[in-house]
Amino acid sequence: MNQSHTLTVDKTWLFEPRYITEPDSWAGHTPFAAWLVSNQKPDRLVELGTHTGFSYGTFCQAVSENALPTQCFAVDTWQGDEHAGNYDDTIYQQVKEWHDERYSGFSRLMRMTFDDALAHFEMKSVDLLHIDGLHTYEAVKHDFDTWLPKLSDRAVVLFHDTHVRDRGFAVWQLWDELTKQYPHITFAHSSGLGVLLVGKDVAPSVKQLANTYQHSPELVSGMFAQLGGRIENLCEMRRQRHQNEARGRALEEREEMLVLRDNAIVTLEKTVREQQQALQQGRHLLTTAESTSHSPESISMPAESEAWQHSLLARIAKKLYSR
Repeated sequence: MNQSHTLTVDKTWLFEPRYITEPDSWAGHTPFAAWLVSNQKPDRLVELGTHTGFSYGTFCQAVSENALPTQCFAVDTWQGDEHAGNYDDTIYQQVKEWHDERYSGFSRLMRMTFDDALAHFEMKSVDLLHIDGLHTYEAVKHDFDTWLPKLSDRAVVLFHDTHVRDRGFAVWQLWDELTKQYPHITFAHSSGLGVLLVGKDVAPSVKQLANTYQHSPELVSGMFAQLGGRIENLCEMRRQRHQNEARGRALEEREEMLVLRDNAIVTLEKTVREQQQALQQGRHLLTTAESTSHSPESISMPAESEAWQHSLLARIAKKLYSR
């Protein structure tokens, strides 16, 4: 087999993301993203649609671990859309806290629309563009067309969800059109990732991988799907661990509630005993008074006291059974 149609083992194949969030549909593309950043060495990287930050965290981590001078930009309104769902400010604050502690030296979160962000970038200045916003055909085509003039001669563009064909997702439709115009790599796993070599001077190792893919697509896609599967398994184990922890906390809370209930029952039983003792003492006093007095007023007292006793017992019983 020709050397250009083989894969060379790379240290980035063992890359593990430090920032794992839900949704994690991007998890399977983590090894390729790390490989791409390491081999392309982009001067400027832009992500359109960051949401909870899984993919952007991968890019920033790869830049940091390779000590690259890359400038990174995440563009998102962090308000959601019909595919990601609408959400409040919590997600943005979580991403910002994680981001600012680690990558603020070379990365910037741009809270604005994709179109508004265009004015912040010079023509032919973006080397790596990841498009992961609204996934309708019209939206993703608009994003690609409007950002195309911003792409450099070294540019590579990534499209996520190229293999999702429900819920109005139509990235696949644009992807079918673009693959007829540009060299590319297509990954089917993890909802699909399209890798488009737009620039004429793409890094040699990236160009070689695309060439290998054209001759042996199963070799390239299979290798990165296998590497991505390891990360997907890590995410699944993390999810199971969190679910088990949540169930454990729920059991602890239930046990605490049972203890509180038992303590309340003990307290109520004590109150009932004390009230019973008080009633017995009251009956004794009434009996004594009845034997020493024969006035009409005295005679009526036991009946009134008896009604009061029954009323008190009823109230105590109601409290007991309502617990």
